Amino acid sequence: MKNSRLKSTKKASNLKEGHEKTDKLLLKEHVEEEKECFFDLTWHSYIGLFLFISVYVKCTSASIPGGDSGDFILAAQHFGVAHPPGYPLFVTCGYLWMKVLPFGNPAYKLNLLTSIIGALAAFIIYIITYKITKFVPSAVYASAVFAFSHLIWFHSICAEIFALNNLFCGLLLYWVVKFQQAEVGMRARVAMEASFLSGLSMCNQHTSALFIGVIGSWMFLSLLRDKAITLQQFWYTGAAFCLGLLPYLQLPISSYFSGAPSTWGDHRSFLGIWKHFLRDEYGTFRLTAEDDVSGDIAGNLRLYVQDLVNEMGALTFLLSVLSLVLVRYFQHLKTTVYVYVASLMVYILFFCNQANMDVSGDDRELKKGVLERFWMQSNVVISILSGCGLWFTYSLICQRYEKFRNALYYILLATAVAIGAHQIGRNFGSCDMSNNFIVRDFGRKLLDSAPNNSVLMLEGDLASIPATYMRYSEGYRSDVDLVDQELMGFPWYKPMVGPRFNHFIFPYDREVYFKKVERRRGEKEPFSYNFQDIFDVHRKAGVPVYVFPRSLKSGDEGWEQKYELIPGALAHEVRHKEDLYSLNQYLDIAYKLEFDSSVENCDTSLYPVRSFEYSIAETCGHSAFAQAEYAHIKLAEDGSAHLKVENRPVMIRIFELYKRAYNALTVKSEDGEPKLMFSTAHHETYGIMSYFLYQNYFQTNEILEAGKYAKVMTVQLETFLRQSSNPNSASNDYSSIRNVLAVAKKKFPGLMTDEKFEFT
Repeated sequence: MKNSRLKSTKKASNLKEGHEKTDKLLLKEHVEEEKECFFDLTWHSYIGLFLFISVYVKCTSASIPGGDSGDFILAAQHFGVAHPPGYPLFVTCGYLWMKVLPFGNPAYKLNLLTSIIGALAAFIIYIITYKITKFVPSAVYASAVFAFSHLIWFHSICAEIFALNNLFCGLLLYWVVKFQQAEVGMRARVAMEASFLSGLSMCNQHTSALFIGVIGSWMFLSLLRDKAITLQQFWYTGAAFCLGLLPYLQLPISSYFSGAPSTWGDHRSFLGIWKHFLRDEYGTFRLTAEDDVSGDIAGNLRLYVQDLVNEMGALTFLLSVLSLVLVRYFQHLKTTVYVYVASLMVYILFFCNQANMDVSGDDRELKKGVLERFWMQSNVVISILSGCGLWFTYSLICQRYEKFRNALYYILLATAVAIGAHQIGRNFGSCDMSNNFIVRDFGRKLLDSAPNNSVLMLEGDLASIPATYMRYSEGYRSDVDLVDQELMGFPWYKPMVGPRFNHFIFPYDREVYFKKVERRRGEKEPFSYNFQDIFDVHRKAGVPVYVFPRSLKSGDEGWEQKYELIPGALAHEVRHKEDLYSLNQYLDIAYKLEFDSSVENCDTSLYPVRSFEYSIAETCGHSAFAQAEYAHIKLAEDGSAHLKVENRPVMIRIFELYKRAYNALTVKSEDGEPKLMFSTAHHETYGIMSYFLYQNYFQTNEILEAGKYAKVMTVQLETFLRQSSNPNSASNDYSSIRNVLAVAKKKFPGLMTDEKFEFT
């Protein structure tokens, strides 16, 4: 028994000595020993930087992209304040960059800056991995799977703050290595540098605080353990953090001096700055201000792992796990890896708990798109860990099979390069935004749908961001005032944004929008206004008011008693019921409206469900049918109108509007069959209009005409049933449609084949 223990101990000692010997060999051979500088830059790291910049710049979005980019572009161009927490560092850097860069539209300028920042973030991943492993294949692999994953790539070529956050998180992780490798006497200085970086990173995205908390605590405890920090150095470290927060002075400077045409919040007081810093209007540590929705840790964690495997591959996930398992054989790296893993776990668990978004509803894909943007920070760590896992595996294999060391090195290098090339080929098409002008064109069309010297009231990012960018960044349609329905409910909206309006009137000089007009205790006059107040004062002043989208805030429906929304090309006109158009008058207007029915603008199948482009295509498609459906509804207010022969000309005009929209939005699918580019609901309304005409002609015994409309009706209603989510439902609607189709087929047995019923 004693001999067995001695043998076991000796075996473990030999294994440890073998690992140490392998470590020394690996550091000596297969890697060029180069003179170290601040970031340990090597010739091959410059190749990586050149590749990252080249690819990202090539794919840089040519104009305004989706998401929050328009808000950042506008803030940077005019030195305004972006949505909470303000992102003052990104806005300030963007402002200076846009002043210096002599070419490009405002959107392209900030997109280009973001692309360069994104390339630097990938470069830092390369530098960190190489500094830890001194193994080129690991550095290539880690940086390639990170830089060319769709999630990272797509958000690094448009004006968003995520690329800068990735860069700062990478720098914080680099300072972990620098701290660990520094002499004990120099570690306090390294901690001071990391503290300054932490302050700067908090001026961009606050999620970096989770990394800062873990890394800062570890550095502080290490310094205390080694007695390597004095009280003076401790205060200097805190001062360095505060110095990093100085970019937040941009908020009050902007509020007092910038005169930005669109801004968020009133920062002329410390309270205003503090509320903005804490994201008080969003829920501080939560994604949304919805208190009735809690974070689903298990569900969000499952979504993250699925997205990680889809974005960076199962091999990356496996290697990152292996790095934690195998690091016990590499004593000099255990602390670094454990700090990385701790940062990763704190971030993931905290975010999954605080991400209070319900991703089970109809808009789940859109909400997943919001969630996934915050997974980039954790992917910074995952990519580095995967590079470490690759090197650990290589080291252990080389210890057992020394003679294969050279061959394995080059095999792994070639594999890493091949995986990077595969990532580029896989994602290049979906990430190349160099010719994408869809969001810009949508903003232009939205503004064009309002008449001269009018007010356009917008709700939601899809409407407000493209239109606001075109109006205030490119100066398009400066005669139109844009009012954000979401923001006018904040008390700062009137004093900070109101002075920029030319036509919009704050009703009765009241302070804030609210669903119900309210008075403060002891005051006779209300302090709030609602939509009816807005519409009343503008009607009196003769200022046209348009809204987009058609729905207004839920809970404020009092305006519906006096006003109606009339569909235009995109926006809807607010019209008093005393001033409504006759049906023929409206049809005259509708026939003159033009809409862009190109495939790029209306085919939702071309874009991811969660993208701005998808939503724009869907919106443009719906707007093409809006005029016909509105006229259809007005006709149907008289339940028997479709049976009256005198209404036939009006019905034909409505039918022609349907046909125009349907023909414009129908494309050939891959199997050669016609396909309506988006919603099935329009098949139903188009089919019902055809049914009205079929009935109208049939009752006067005009069988040929009745058959023509019956054929169109049959195509549309059968398509609707076939594409509906629950076509076998026993509801009255579905039963009625089936009965109508059955009767029509009995009256016209050859309905779908007989040439005499061909209708074009």
